[in-house]
Amino acid sequence: MLLVELSVKVNDKVGAYFKCGKGVRQGDPLSPFLFNIAADTLAKMVTLAQENGLIEGLVPDYIPNGVAILRYTDDTIISLKDSRENAQNMKLLLYLYENMSGLKINFDKSEVLMVSQDPQKTLYFSETFNCAVGDWQIKYLGVPVSGSRIKVANWLPLDEKLLKRLDGWKGGALSMGGRLTLINSSLSSIPTYNMSLYLLPKTIVKRMDRTRKIFFGKLEL
Repeated sequence: MLLVELSVKVNDKVGAYFKCGKGVRQGDPLSPFLFNIAADTLAKMVTLAQENGLIEGLVPDYIPNGVAILRYTDDTIISLKDSRENAQNMKLLLYLYENMSGLKINFDKSEVLMVSQDPQKTLYFSETFNCAVGDWQIKYLGVPVSGSRIKVANWLPLDEKLLKRLDGWKGGALSMGGRLTLINSSLSSIPTYNMSLYLLPKTIVKRMDRTRKIFFGKLEL
């Protein structure tokens, strides 16, 4: 949204300034582009705060100053080291960003999650940011993320994706070569993204292998 300040002059007297804005409709193709322009400013502010030692992100042993902000389209994740000073500095930085950009951060739709899952600390940070307390596990870019070990049950949707894909295929009408091509080009590529980030449990790997074998014709339901 474009914001400008205007004033009205009546009888040679200039009135108080007021804000006027013009935005785009929801779903407009320009919307994510304009958001990224504004959100880049927040990312730069967070980076400068890290460089000046005001906030510290996660895993600073692997990445200088740690990972403090992750953005994808209109989704933003703030990752901070467990510190009250970090939280207070980040809260102040968000207020400054709101005043500078004219954008309002909707804290009602935001959540606080603690990796350590300490109830008292979670409540403190929740009150600091005026956010609700979120529950593990969450999904980020389609991949499950948890503060503890990811259970086998959380990986079952991966096998369900294979079964859902098979529902639209007529395996009986295909040759062995056609079925093999579909398995290699489509079914086997579905878990690749998740496997680039995690070692999948053996139980899930066996389930997916069984699903592919059934389609190929080596097993029966």
